[in-house]
Order: sequence, then structure tokens, then C-alpha cells
Amino acid sequence: MDYEKRRGENKKRRRSLDAIVRAVATGVFVASLLVNVVVLVLILGAGAAFRMVKAGDGEYDGYGKVYLDEGAFRFREGREQEIAVVRVEGFLSEFDRREGLWDYIENPVDSVGNQLRLIADDRRIRGVLLVVDSPGGTVTASDVLYHKISTFREETGIPVVTLMKQVAASGGYYVASSSQHIVAYPTSIVGSIGVIIGSFNFKDLMDRYGVKYVMVKSGAHKGLLSPFSGVDDEDIAILQKIVDNMLDRFVDAVAAGRPNLTREEVTELADGTIYIAGEALEVGLVDEIGYFDDAVAALCSIASVDAPNLVEYRRSRGLKDVFGTMSARLFLRSFPQNGYIDGGDGIFDRFGIYYILPHALR
Repeated sequence: MDYEKRRGENKKRRRSLDAIVRAVATGVFVASLLVNVVVLVLILGAGAAFRMVKAGDGEYDGYGKVYLDEGAFRFREGREQEIAVVRVEGFLSEFDRREGLWDYIENPVDSVGNQLRLIADDRRIRGVLLVVDSPGGTVTASDVLYHKISTFREETGIPVVTLMKQVAASGGYYVASSSQHIVAYPTSIVGSIGVIIGSFNFKDLMDRYGVKYVMVKSGAHKGLLSPFSGVDDEDIAILQKIVDNMLDRFVDAVAAGRPNLTREEVTELADGTIYIAGEALEVGLVDEIGYFDDAVAALCSIASVDAPNLVEYRRSRGLKDVFGTMSARLFLRSFPQNGYIDGGDGIFDRFGIYYILPHALR
């Protein structure tokens, strides 16, 4: 009789436990369903933010026009004339960079190019203020940016004035040379006209500890600047030829943008020296020392406009960015906002050809 009683009680306990488990499982399922619904709503809402923005006769996705209150300039309704602010900041590359878990920043080459297309189609805009705060970057990114801005000026006739902030050196100065007037903050670091190619080399260290590196290559110079092989005079000569060629492009760009300087004078300045703003003014690398209001005033004078509104085209966040960020986390190296290369694939990914301040390659 006791056995049957205990058996009945055990069945009741099992039924109670089963009921609890089913209730918990149902709760987890419902909670998961609710979370999925919330996430879906957020994604759809983000997707709605990714919109087409009309500017003049053209349409480009993902950008919105923002009116600025900056310096002494304030937005006023009814003004027909506008000045566009375009910012060139940080390390110059053609790669988007990631920041944090869910955010990534469009690379400056694409960003500036997209903004210039919008500006070209906007009939209200009379001038572009290029705000540069960059230690430089890759040779190609700097050159492409210079080309985009120079072509924009030629095709539209819209004047471009550069305002240099904390630093506009090497590739940053290369880009600034595309404008017709340069204003520098009193504390700006300017210049560093030059080229860098570099790589680590561990050959002597490996020889000390008896470590050998085996490389099978198709030609004598295929392993150029390998960190595990020695560097000979022929390798240096090949690299020096590349550096000299890239320096010639830099000098040509500065000479074209600085009519007050001859090519020979620019060549003398192209030794990598950096200048504080006052020194840069003396040698002819900038036209004026001032602040934001001074740069806008100079642009207004060149463009023959009076009391314009200031605008900026900014990229909106949307569904494309959500998936783009997920992809960026897997495939993109990191170029943080402060302009330094960081968080790449290790010390062996630093090889490249740069118009950049050396300390930015930390």
C-alpha cells in the first residue's frame, strides 16, 4: 500500500515538473518571438532612414542636406546662396573603417566624391569650404581626392577654399593643394611634402637564433621588402625610383595649386619638413592665417556672395549600413578617427606607399 502511495505521489510530482518545464519553455519562446519582432521593427525603421535625397537634378542615396550654425554664420530662411562645407579628416584611404561593434565610417575618397556630386547638382551652392584635418594617408587615396576636387572645380566653376585645422600635412596638404586659397589656423601643422615606403626587417634577428625563412619566388625581386629576407642595393634602387616618381607627382600638384611658387621652389620645400602656420605662410604654402569665419569670408569674396547659409551633406544610417557594418567587422581593417593606422592584421600589413607624417604609422 505504501509503495502504491509513493508511486502516485511521484507521478503527481512528475506531472507538476512537466507543467513547470512547459510553462518555462513557452515563456522563453514567447520572449524570443517578441525580441525578434522588436529587432525586425528596428531594422525596418533603419531601412526607412536609408532614403533617396534629391538635390537639384540629381538623386543619390543615403545623404541628407544639413544647415549649419557655425562661427558667426547663422541659418536664415529665404537665402538663395549657400556655401557647402566638405570635411577631409583622419587617415586618407579607400577603405571604410570600423569603429566599435556596429559602426563603420565611409572612406574619405567615396565620401568626398559623393558630396561633390551632390554639390554640383545643387544650384544654390556658390562655393565649397574644404576643411582638412589629416596627417595624410596612402599615395593613391591622396591623389584620387586631389583629382576629384580639381575636376569638380574645372567642371563646375565653383571655387574651393581650404581651411587647415590641427594638421594638414603630407597627403593632407596634397589634397589642400587642389583649392585656390588656403587658410590655416595659427596652430596648424603644415607641409611634410614627401613620400614614405617602409617595412620591418627581422633577417639579422632570425640569423642570431638560427631561424631560416624559405621563399620560392619567380624572380630576383619578387620578394622585395620581405621582412624575413635581406635588403640589397638593387632593392633599394627600385624602391627609391618609386619614391622619386611619387614625389614628382606631389611637387607637380603643389606647384599647380600654388601659383605664387615655382616648381623649383616647391622642390626645395619637398624635403619632408613640417611648418607651423606662420612659417608656412612665409614660404608660400598657405595664403592666410585665421579661423573658420576668415576662411568663409575669403570664400565669399572669391565667389562674390554675401551672407550665405552654410550647408553640409551628411550620410544617413539605414538598412544598408546595418549589413555593411556586419561585413566590415569581418573584412575591413581599422582606421580610427584620430587618423592613425591601428588594429590591422598585425605589423606585417603596414607596407605601403604613403604621403603621411611618419608618426602616424605607429
